[in-house]
Amino acid sequence: MKDFQPLSDAERAAVDKVCAIFRTQDLIPCTACRYCMERCPQNIAISDLFACLNALKQFHNWNSAYYYNNIHTKNGGKASDCIKCGKCEAICPQHLPIRALLEDVSKEFDK
Repeated sequence: MKDFQPLSDAERAAVDKVCAIFRTQDLIPCTACRYCMERCPQNIAISDLFACLNALKQFHNWNSAYYYNNIHTKNGGKASDCIKCGKCEAICPQHLPIRALLEDVSKEFDK
């Protein structure tokens, strides 16, 4: 932090512009803390499944379905396996509507 300089007005404007672009992509704001996964009785890799949907939305990533079906659900539950117990939402620091978001993931990948 030696010679620290705060962001200039131009740099701050650039950051604000990037944030606005991200907000338009309707991404799931999961920080991958994995607290939800520790509580999931269905062993669903919730944050990983959210990352798959985010990658698909953001980058139109064809690998997302591969990772969903062959990596992240290989030893655990699919999004459609959610029993809607709510244990995940009770501990989520971002207060995400995880059960509803898993339905979105399921609609995309559990076809």
